[in-house]
Amino acid sequence: MQKILSHSKLFRKPILDMYPYTAPLEGRTGKNYLLLDFNERTIPPHPLVLEEISKYINEGSLQLYPEYGDLNEVIADYVGVGPQEVIPTVGGDQAIDIVTRAFVKDGDTVIIPRPTFAMLEQAAHIQGANIVAPHYRGPNLEFPFDEVMQNIKPEVKLVVICNPNNPTGTPAPKEQIKLIIERASEVNSGVLVDEAYHEFAPELTVIDMLANYSNLFVIRSFAKTLGVPSLRAGLVASQKQNIEELKKIRGPYDVNMPASAAMKALRHQAVRDDIKKYVDEVMKVSKPRVEKFYRENGIKFFPSAAGFHLIEEGQDFANFMETQGILVRPRHDPPNTTRVSIGTSEATIRYLAAFERYLAQAA
Repeated sequence: MQKILSHSKLFRKPILDMYPYTAPLEGRTGKNYLLLDFNERTIPPHPLVLEEISKYINEGSLQLYPEYGDLNEVIADYVGVGPQEVIPTVGGDQAIDIVTRAFVKDGDTVIIPRPTFAMLEQAAHIQGANIVAPHYRGPNLEFPFDEVMQNIKPEVKLVVICNPNNPTGTPAPKEQIKLIIERASEVNSGVLVDEAYHEFAPELTVIDMLANYSNLFVIRSFAKTLGVPSLRAGLVASQKQNIEELKKIRGPYDVNMPASAAMKALRHQAVRDDIKKYVDEVMKVSKPRVEKFYRENGIKFFPSAAGFHLIEEGQDFANFMETQGILVRPRHDPPNTTRVSIGTSEATIRYLAAFERYLAQAA
């Protein structure tokens, strides 16, 4: 009779000790909700993005394995590096995963300031890492630079920084990241900078430091402003020799062809202009309007360099907004806070009108 093994003897202990990252995504679509809970673009992608995707689907090649053509050239040009200095990935999540797997094994130490994007810690936990988590702190949840620097020791294999940070919106100054990279280099540690929200704060990017630092890896996502999170499209940028090593971890056909087609739409200047137009509306029109409303109504919000805010309103606020047809993202870290995406002017008007009703019923 075949022996039945307990799952606790089959799986690695780090996996058994973890909980799955279960984002509350089901049931969001098809109900005319205004979706301000996952930092998605609040309007569809540019028509040329849809055209490129449709063109591929209509070619009749779905039964064939991917051929990426000049994908690397297109995304490298958009990012501002050489074609051999990028690797496309299945969203930012896979980018995080392959860099973490390249550096970290059971018992290694990883520095990840907290709170931050859940998948950054998830990838480290999967590898069995010991996570050192300096906290964003102070009245504005400032980046914990001093604590990060103090913890970069020989046992540290990877330092992870989300910039601007999700969910706080906090920026980490370039000068501080440069010092972190240099200190990490002294102890043979990698530095992973997640720039998923780069387009909202382009002045923060460290992509221009890649040529000088062989331990630097930069992540980008095409979910937020290109508007294709459903296709899972992202990349890692680093020095050529590092990208060659990452190719050994990412599969040869991982990125699907509709995602590739969407990313290739960045060859069109109209698509790039559309991204800038959307970002400008969010950051220069909607964001100031939202912040003015918060100040006038005594709503505590944390300074943000990205297209979202973390506010001191909790589950009751989120529940009320859902009754108004608007989804926002309540948080437990920091406690009793909610992250709210910022969208177009039209979306902002709808959101603020609902917020006024929330304040009226709470008075």
